[in-house]
Amino acid sequence: MKSTLYFRRRSTNMKTLATLLSVLLAVAAHAAPTVFAAASTTDVMKELANAFEQSGGGPVRFNFASSGALARQIDAGAPADLFVSANGKWMDYLETKALLETGTRTDLARNSLVLVVPESSSLTFEGFPKELKGRLAIGEPKSVPAGAYAQTALEALHQYDAVKAKLIKGKDVRTVLLYVARNEVDAGIVYSTDAKSSEKVKMLGTFPAESHPPIIYPAACLKDADPAARKFLEFMKTEPAQAIFKKHGFADPSARTE
Repeated sequence: MKSTLYFRRRSTNMKTLATLLSVLLAVAAHAAPTVFAAASTTDVMKELANAFEQSGGGPVRFNFASSGALARQIDAGAPADLFVSANGKWMDYLETKALLETGTRTDLARNSLVLVVPESSSLTFEGFPKELKGRLAIGEPKSVPAGAYAQTALEALHQYDAVKAKLIKGKDVRTVLLYVARNEVDAGIVYSTDAKSSEKVKMLGTFPAESHPPIIYPAACLKDADPAARKFLEFMKTEPAQAIFKKHGFADPSARTE
């Protein structure tokens, strides 16, 4: 009797284990790849992910932050499958550490650098920086590509010395945009795509393309990435995906900017 009861329990346990294993395998099969993407791509990436899923590609998870912060997280062992950076510097950083999947690095889009102010501001692009009375927000140049581009442009235009004592440095470009939208600063330097995403700021002008390096967004899969990450990367290079980039104000990476 005890022997029969033992085998019944063992059989039940084996069935339970088999069921649990099946569930785990099913979950693993539908696990979403994790994309670490520059904060400035937040809106476009979410729409791209929706389009990818609707096309049968499956869900995608995101971690948005400054490119520098994301690259350091990946270097420290954070579980990322795909990295989308707002400049080549931080992609190079991971490449030199042999963390990228060979042959997957590609340029996805291009952006431009603009000066934005709160809707109520009377500041003009022509009057900047002489007429700037309050604070100017830029991304932290050491980790935020938009901040590095901003500092380079200001220096190239001989404007940096006039504003350096007025600078407020944000943790990413979306934080800079928020400072301006909340009227917490008099002006900010962000990407044109960020400016277009908010109705609470107005764009005064675009910094000359020659005043800073080209703003290119490279992307690459990380080593041992989920295969779905490669599919999402390939999807982002298709015509429908590129149309979504353009809808959000991004340009073709090979396009020339004025």
